[in-house]
Amino acid sequence: MDFGQQRMQQQEAARQMMYQNQGYQFERRQMKSLIVDVVDTLAKYPLTDVSNFSVELFEPLIVDKLSDIYLDNFTTYNSLTCDKNERSMFSLQINEFNVNSNVASSDDTSSQNMFNRILIPNENDNVENLHSAVIHKGKKMNYVCSINPGKLTTISGKLSDLKGQSMFTTVPKAVDGRIRHIKMKSSTKFTENIKEGSSGEITNHGNGQFINAYYTDKGSRDLYFYPKTDYNDSDTMDNLDNDNFASAYGGISTPTPIFDPGTYRIGDYPRFVAEFVIVARD
Repeated sequence: MDFGQQRMQQQEAARQMMYQNQGYQFERRQMKSLIVDVVDTLAKYPLTDVSNFSVELFEPLIVDKLSDIYLDNFTTYNSLTCDKNERSMFSLQINEFNVNSNVASSDDTSSQNMFNRILIPNENDNVENLHSAVIHKGKKMNYVCSINPGKLTTISGKLSDLKGQSMFTTVPKAVDGRIRHIKMKSSTKFTENIKEGSSGEITNHGNGQFINAYYTDKGSRDLYFYPKTDYNDSDTMDNLDNDNFASAYGGISTPTPIFDPGTYRIGDYPRFVAEFVIVARD
C-alpha cells in the first residue's frame, strides 16, 4: 500500500470517528425503523391543501453514528390515480432529511418539486382502489440520504404531485378531503363523458352542491364527488327519491329514482404512511 492510499484511509477513519456520539451506541442493532404517518382531519388537512405537516415522534429517535436513510415502503389511502403526467409521482419533502438530489427537466414547473425531494412512483392506476390502501413501491430499500448523529423529536415536510398540487383531491379548499361515492340504478347512467371538476347540485332534498372527483366515462353508473361548502351529509343520498340531480348536472338518463339505495358511502380522510430504515455505517 503506497503512502497516499494509506493517508486517505486514515483521513476517512478520522472523519468517521468525528461523527460518533459519546452518549449512545447502536450496540448490536445496526438498523432503526422510522414510520411517518400523516392523515387529514376536519380541523387540519395538509394532504388536501398541500400545506406543511408536522408530526411528533412517539419517543425521540437517537442516531448515534453516521447513517444512511432508505425508503422501505410507502402506502396511501384514497390518493388520486396516475391519470395525468404530474400525478405519475409523489414529491415528498422531509425537512429533517438532507436530501441532495439534483434535477434536469424540460418542465420548469416540475423542477422545483423534484429538486431535493424524494420521488415515489404513483402506482394507483384504478379508480376502484377508492376506500382502500395502495402500495406505491415496487422494490425495497431505496436510498434517500445520509444523516449525521443527533436526536429527532419531530418530522415535518410536505407531499404533493410534480406540479405542487394535491395528490389526494382535485378540489382545492374543499369542505374536507373525504370523497363520496354512490351508484345510480341500473336503468340510469351517464349519457356523456363528465369532466373532472364539473359542478353538480342536488336541490330537492337539501344536499347542495358538489364537484365531480374523477373523469367519468359515458355509460358509467358511479358518481365520485367532493362536497362544496353548502353540502349536507345528514340527508344522505340513500333517501333521495325524485330529486333534481339530472337537470342540475346534465348528461344523465332520467328515470326516477336515480340513485341505488344503500350504495352511498363517505370515505375516510386521506392518509399516507412512509417507513424509512436508518442503517448505521460501519
